Amino acid sequence: MPAMANIAVLNVAGASVTYVAATPSSGDKSPAVWRQNSASTYIGRRPVFTVLSRDNSAKTARHLSISMRFPVTVTENTVERVAATIPINMEVVLPTNIAVSSCSEAFTQFGNLIVSTLLRSVAEEGYAPT
Repeated sequence: MPAMANIAVLNVAGASVTYVAATPSSGDKSPAVWRQNSASTYIGRRPVFTVLSRDNSAKTARHLSISMRFPVTVTENTVERVAATIPINMEVVLPTNIAVSSCSEAFTQFGNLIVSTLLRSVAEEGYAPT
C-alpha cells in the first residue's frame, strides 16, 4: 500500500501547489483526504482531494473513487465568499486478474490524456471537441 504523503502539483500559472495530507485512509471504504491549505485561511474554502478504495462485489477488481471539491471565491465589498464549487469525480475499476503493469499503463495513459492541451481547452470552454 502507498504511504500517505503531501502531493505537489502545478497550477495553471506553472507554480507549485501542495495538497497537504489531512487524513490517511483507515482501510477499505475510508477515504484518504488532502487539502490545499494555502488556498484560504477558512477550511471550508480550501480545495479538497480524496481517494477511496474497495473491492468490487465479486472481489475480482479494486474500485477507486477519486474526487476533488474546488471552491471558487470572490471578494465583494471586501467580503470574501464562495461563489461556486467545482466538483470533479472519477471512478476507476482495476481488475485483479491482470498484470499490475496493465493497470498502470491504462491509468498513466488516462492521466496523460486529462492533462493534454486538447482536454484542458475542453475544461476551459465547457464543450467537447467538434
